[in-house]
Amino acid sequence: MNNYPTTPPPYHPQQPNGGYPQNGNYQPNGGYGPGGYSPNGAYGPQPNQPYQSQNIHYCADGKYRWVYEMHMMKNPILMITVYKAFGLTFIILWVIMAFISLISGDGLESVMFSTKVVLIIIAIFVPLIFLAFLLVAAMNGWKYVVMFEMDEHGLLHRQLQKQVKKAKAIGWLAVIAGLLGGNRGAASAGFVAATKQELYSDFSAVRSVKAKRGFSTIKVNETLTRNQAYASKEDFDFVYQYILAHCPRLKQ
Repeated sequence: MNNYPTTPPPYHPQQPNGGYPQNGNYQPNGGYGPGGYSPNGAYGPQPNQPYQSQNIHYCADGKYRWVYEMHMMKNPILMITVYKAFGLTFIILWVIMAFISLISGDGLESVMFSTKVVLIIIAIFVPLIFLAFLLVAAMNGWKYVVMFEMDEHGLLHRQLQKQVKKAKAIGWLAVIAGLLGGNRGAASAGFVAATKQELYSDFSAVRSVKAKRGFSTIKVNETLTRNQAYASKEDFDFVYQYILAHCPRLKQ
């Protein structure tokens, strides 16, 4: 018979380490001793408790933040996204050329000629796009490092500069989340200064959400904007369900 508690003490995100004593019973993995409490384990999720994991932190401003590092060659989702974008461009090009051929009265032969031209262009560009992707991946150290911010209003996808390593980004995040001592304002400024580009999705405008578990990717699509969230296996269900729950205009 052990004396481990079956429910966690109150969590205080404003305090270092969430308010838990550094040398107390609480373990970083969410357990009390050898078989203890897990936020999503045997005792089930606790009501009114923000989600916490080794990767995702609930911060004092009410936002979830996490850093994700993707190997650009091991996970092909970025390459697939690039090819889809160019594929759409080629389709639009073909439609325009075919339409011009038809309204000019040149007939189906001209449409077939336009099709051949577009196919030749595709055959030339496909390997060039692949080589360009390899070059960009190499310049970024083969890593794509991104920080996400998420609350009930939306999702911010913030790509970080190539010189920012995952460990440094996690350090900034720990300061913002209150897990480590430090200047939160300076840590937030560090993220902003290290941002290469960012994309925000307003959940009220999102029309579809698609889970790609094999790629650790959640597609968050508005009418004209396409965003992506990345999450590790243990956090994937939480991020996916949270986004679904806060998007009121999803297509049925």
